[in-house]
Amino acid sequence: MRTGTVELGIRDERVNPCDHIALLWESPEEFAEGVGFLEIGLRGTDHCVIFGHEDANQKIHEILTSRGFDIDALRAAGRLTTLGGRDAGDLMLAEIGGVFEGAVRRGAPLIRLLGNIGWGRADWPDEHDILAFEARVTGAAKAFPCIITCMYDVGALPSRLVIHGAFETHPLTICGNVLRENPLYRRIEELIASHDIPE
Repeated sequence: MRTGTVELGIRDERVNPCDHIALLWESPEEFAEGVGFLEIGLRGTDHCVIFGHEDANQKIHEILTSRGFDIDALRAAGRLTTLGGRDAGDLMLAEIGGVFEGAVRRGAPLIRLLGNIGWGRADWPDEHDILAFEARVTGAAKAFPCIITCMYDVGALPSRLVIHGAFETHPLTICGNVLRENPLYRRIEELIASHDIPE
């Protein structure tokens, strides 16, 4: 088990503020387990952000509701924000940054973002732009007291997106039953060179 200062909410793992994690899931049970990342924050004092395509966001709302949470009340109290995609990665990063800044101003001790990117979906950026977005999230997270977990449906996504999107852009992964330091992670400078990501 990796040591850390914050309970992840998944499999008794612990992480540190500013961590950027890829959670690879295959079954509905594993998806629901990933929502524990938000649940533990909402039962505490964290601000939680649901970021993703409409189907995934709705599923997360349903799981949280089934666990006793009132989505509307959490939003009204400034404890929960739901964001969809935009047509450019820079716009998504700016919108997330604005939400994080607002949460910090309101005194949130920690921000948790659970993401389900809309690879190949309408009104989302193309693959290259999303890859650039994911590569920049690791650095952007260091500016905030936050933990970011991105969920990857390995049964539905092409292998190239799992490799480039999940493994190459996340310093930590949850794959199977444990949180691991990711040996395939590549710093943004390497990704810029290998994938022609604009600086």
